[in-house]
Amino acid sequence: MNAREMFGVSGHRKRKYRHRHQVLETESVRIALVGQPNVGKSVIFNQWTGLGAIVSNYPGTTVEILEGTVYLSKNDVFSPIWLPTVKDWESPSEEIIKLEDATPDSEGDRFRRRRGRRGFGRHFRKWKKDTEFEAEKGIRLDIVDLPGSYTIVSPTAEDEKVTLRYLQQNPPDVIINIIDATNLPRNLLLTLALLEFDIPLVVCLNQIDLAQRMGIEVDIGALENLLGVPVIPTIAIHGKNLKLLLRVAAKTAISKGREQHPRRLLFPDGIEAKLRRLEQKLENMQLCPLNLPLRIVSQQLLEEYAECALCIELRHDQEEAVQLVQKVRDEIESEFDNDVVLVLGEKRLDYASYITEQVQKGKGERVPFTERISTVLTHRKFGLPIALLILIGSLLFIFAMGAIFSATIGEFWEAFINPMAEFLITTYVPWPILQIILFYGLVLGIQGWLFIAIPYVATFYILLSIMEDTGYLARIAFLLDAFMHRLGLHGRAIIPMLTGMGCNVPGVLGNRILNTKRERWIAGFLVVLVPCSAQLAIILGTVALYGSIIFAFIIYGIILSVMIGLGALLQHTLPGPSYGLVMEIPPLRAPRLTQILKKTWIRFREFVYIALPLIIIGGAILGVLLEFGYLYFIINPATPLVVGWLGLPPEAAAALIYGILRKELTVELLVVLAGGSIETFMTIRQMFVFAIVTTIYIPCIATIAVLGREYGWKYTLVLAATTITLALLLGGIVNWLLLGLGLP
Repeated sequence: MNAREMFGVSGHRKRKYRHRHQVLETESVRIALVGQPNVGKSVIFNQWTGLGAIVSNYPGTTVEILEGTVYLSKNDVFSPIWLPTVKDWESPSEEIIKLEDATPDSEGDRFRRRRGRRGFGRHFRKWKKDTEFEAEKGIRLDIVDLPGSYTIVSPTAEDEKVTLRYLQQNPPDVIINIIDATNLPRNLLLTLALLEFDIPLVVCLNQIDLAQRMGIEVDIGALENLLGVPVIPTIAIHGKNLKLLLRVAAKTAISKGREQHPRRLLFPDGIEAKLRRLEQKLENMQLCPLNLPLRIVSQQLLEEYAECALCIELRHDQEEAVQLVQKVRDEIESEFDNDVVLVLGEKRLDYASYITEQVQKGKGERVPFTERISTVLTHRKFGLPIALLILIGSLLFIFAMGAIFSATIGEFWEAFINPMAEFLITTYVPWPILQIILFYGLVLGIQGWLFIAIPYVATFYILLSIMEDTGYLARIAFLLDAFMHRLGLHGRAIIPMLTGMGCNVPGVLGNRILNTKRERWIAGFLVVLVPCSAQLAIILGTVALYGSIIFAFIIYGIILSVMIGLGALLQHTLPGPSYGLVMEIPPLRAPRLTQILKKTWIRFREFVYIALPLIIIGGAILGVLLEFGYLYFIINPATPLVVGWLGLPPEAAAALIYGILRKELTVELLVVLAGGSIETFMTIRQMFVFAIVTTIYIPCIATIAVLGREYGWKYTLVLAATTITLALLLGGIVNWLLLGLGLP
């Protein structure tokens, strides 16, 4: 039964479906998005909810569960649904959405069609308004974006285990399985596993446009018949057919999937009979400890999935079940002369390949131009030099744009804002202490924030979003795999480090994608040494701006050397093997301006909502302490270390202490202490030493909190002590070397 029959839609596209009245059993529906990495799952989630989930083009983005809510009118749920056919995708640029745009006219007897992009835009905006703001008239849809998972039968990675646990502990009303139209065999492996669950399922066939460019055509109706569940083709990045997908999912959930007849995998060659024997035994003994279908539990036991096996072994009457599992496992391995995990995996892949052969025309032999570019970018000889040039070019671009914006903002502020603010404060504020608070907090504080945040941080996030959306970050991970093995890691570990260049917090969280505790421990140390966007702003906003961009490259070289040395030391100190890299390389895609700006704002907004208030408050406090002479009571104890060893001004101690809250506060508060110009407060040598110390020493408080939660406080204290020692030791050595070279 295909989706048209399930939802009462005839095969003829121009016939109206007159549906029977359905009783709404619930006003709230929970929908789970499940799919493999890089299939567009988070894109669909963001299109529907508008929440700030980062949509990245590499594995490991959706490590935690994301939730959002939308509202769908009852008319949208119960009104007729026209579902696309293969012919509807012949001209995706203009006609791809024509079925979704169909709406009943006033008489309810015919459908009118809105053709073209402009008409759909008006319709889509109206739908967004209706679903988001008219909750009292519609049905609440709670959408959950689960981590990208390759399998959930016997998961090994932490993100796959999270997905399985959620489905068994919080079963949704319907699952939307997003699959990649360009790689059906691999994606259908997860679909076959989801069909085993007693949860209504809707399949979303995404990236159909990319499949067509590769010469692949998919028969939607045939795929529906073979799976027994609705299949909705979409182009998520352009929002095509997403409302239709939501409507079908809501209708499926409300009807509790009564119209569905999922066709589950039947293992051949006698395996099925053995599985059924094991299922029957488990059912008789009432052994289903994980709230999973018996068929899933049987396969997990055969594949020795640790969590499932442990639950069985804890039962006092489990001996008979354990013996039967071992007997069935031995029979299968003896018959096929192979490990049972490989045997079952091979049979699943055979069935997925069979489905693909039945529904797919074309083998994707047409190589898109982007794949040719990808071949060059990942070339064994040319890939690394190109990556190095791109990274250097990005740093130069950030420096150039930052210097232009900083100079413009500084000149404007000094010429107009400072005199005006000083006049207004002295004229209309009679209390001296309030004058100090307003001038140091608002005027100089906001000046320091604008001097750093917009020119450098925002520019960096724009470039990071471009590299993510194009898929280039995954290629850098592939290129650096051999190098990372020397540090006891593999290429996939470079992804959290590159993420840490934006902020160390998601970088630390991204270490969850690593397989072993040893790898996560090494990566934890290295990630906090990666200069985040705030530290990049410190480097470029001080030594590079007032000295030379060469100084910035030297600082990065020093930090890279520290990371390599520490990584090599940890590799030989911490026992354990180093695993190879198995990673999907996503296709290159052209970045979308709206998505880049959205991601930039999602990351940059914390500098507005969190950093700016802290700068204003910190500037006001430092101003009061400075004007009344109390600041030196705080910094005098640190003077021998800060002035004598590091060669910095004594006031720098206050900035370093305050920088534990957020790293960018160090240089922004220096702007406050310097009265708006750092070059009158520090020499180039002092800026160089200050940049090294602030980049390496103790992470910000947010990173410390995440490290404590992820690794434990003992590990976090050791890491903090190590980074502080490294920063002070290296800063002092560099200071005395520069003095020896005659740099003032």
